[in-house]
Amino acid sequence: MTTTTASAPARRTKPLGALRRFDMVLFSVAAIMLLTQVPITAKEGPAILFWTAVLLIFFFIPYGLMTAELGSTYADTGGIYSWVKRAFGGFWGTQVSWWYWINVGIWLPSVYLMFATLLGQTFDFTVGFWWTVGMAVALIWLNFAINVITLDTSRWVTNIAAIITVAIMLLIGVAGLVRVMTDGSATQWTSTDILPSWGSMVLLGVVVYNFLGFELMSSASEEMQDPKKDVPRSIFTAGVLIAVFYLVAIVGTLLLLPTDGFNRTNGLFRVLESGIGSSGIAGAVVVAISIGALYCFFAALVPWTIGANRAAAEAARRGDLPPVLGHTSKRFRTPVGAAAATALVGTFFTLGYGLVMEISTSPKIETLFWNLFAFSTLVFLLSYLVMAAAFLKLRYSDPEAPRPYRVPGGMVGAWITSTLVFGFISAAMVFFMWWPGASLTRAAYQNYVMQVGVGAALVLVLGVVLAMFAPRWRRRAEAAAEFEHPEATADVALAGIAPDDAATLHDSVTVDEPADANR
Repeated sequence: MTTTTASAPARRTKPLGALRRFDMVLFSVAAIMLLTQVPITAKEGPAILFWTAVLLIFFFIPYGLMTAELGSTYADTGGIYSWVKRAFGGFWGTQVSWWYWINVGIWLPSVYLMFATLLGQTFDFTVGFWWTVGMAVALIWLNFAINVITLDTSRWVTNIAAIITVAIMLLIGVAGLVRVMTDGSATQWTSTDILPSWGSMVLLGVVVYNFLGFELMSSASEEMQDPKKDVPRSIFTAGVLIAVFYLVAIVGTLLLLPTDGFNRTNGLFRVLESGIGSSGIAGAVVVAISIGALYCFFAALVPWTIGANRAAAEAARRGDLPPVLGHTSKRFRTPVGAAAATALVGTFFTLGYGLVMEISTSPKIETLFWNLFAFSTLVFLLSYLVMAAAFLKLRYSDPEAPRPYRVPGGMVGAWITSTLVFGFISAAMVFFMWWPGASLTRAAYQNYVMQVGVGAALVLVLGVVLAMFAPRWRRRAEAAAEFEHPEATADVALAGIAPDDAATLHDSVTVDEPADANR
């Protein structure tokens, strides 16, 4: 049976409802509030206070408002891909789905390199460069195994990690406060140190990165009980928690250690030892906390890979990415094709960048970590540039769509929100590549720019190549949809799949889904 509707989503005879609002808040906290970012951000010094305050007001709030409107208005599984596809059509849908998905595969090894470093510190052993790289590759494939489990099962992985992350961040903050009361701060907090300088401009990019990720919950909308209400409420709840806990942990780190007392990969263990102790019972407590942190390092990647792989599978089913990425596990209904490809991408770049460093320079885990992190972040930020533009475009091209939550201020508010988000993301990308005032040798900086810049250029070129093949994949996808539902037209709006543009939303045909044991 078919019924014509005005932009109504496809109906299910039995809602899945695997995710409650509490789960969604923890899902976002575990994904966005990462322990790995604490030493990365704290390493840049007290200027973090200035940049966090500025970006919280002028970036984080506008970005949260924008995502709340998009996520509640277009509550389908595709998330950022579906929003951009509605606004700008197939080419940009392909680019964004490609950038958004592949950045996760590049980011995986950077987190797991930090994991391997913390593992060695926790259990007091040292391994060489390639042993650490090997551990990162093994963890990438363990992450793949987690991704093929149903979301209803894997959500407990992230829920537990969110609770542990909050506890560790509070502990660092309390330890820093105790240190100030007894011995004073390890870091100077003068106005010169706090106010921005050319040397601290890289912080702009790092803090922007810290605040991104709320669209992940929209990628799991099929698992929510009421996405139109739950998405905006969860965003604002999680946003307040994330901003507060990040500041507590980063300031606590700087109260305990000066910036030259740790690096980006060993900083978490060093700050725990400084705040708690390294011998006797105190040392045992540090080991126990570090084990919890190791769990959080691994679990932090679960929601990101789940969200990115679901979005990639959505794009593949619509014909915007290679069909292999759309392959879904019949048992778990998870995007096993995209998950396997993510693991292959992570393995390739981990081994490839490691080999480049082995040949060109003295290999260091911290350098490999930062190059992979910066590379993935540049690719990641590209998607948000287009998302900011898509938000504004949809206000004009789809004004009649029901918006359960709307950015306040009418079109003026929409323009201000979109401009702020677009501007700060653009600046973040610039300062990930340009480090004014950085204390690097010319050769080291050139090597960094070459590795990160060439990698980003390769990703951009491959995205254009994929767009050349996408029309053929779309025709196949449309033919498959027509074969499955011969009574419907090519504009059938299947659950979680966006029509090609906003205009078709109001003329599309929805199909009642059959009741079966898997829905």
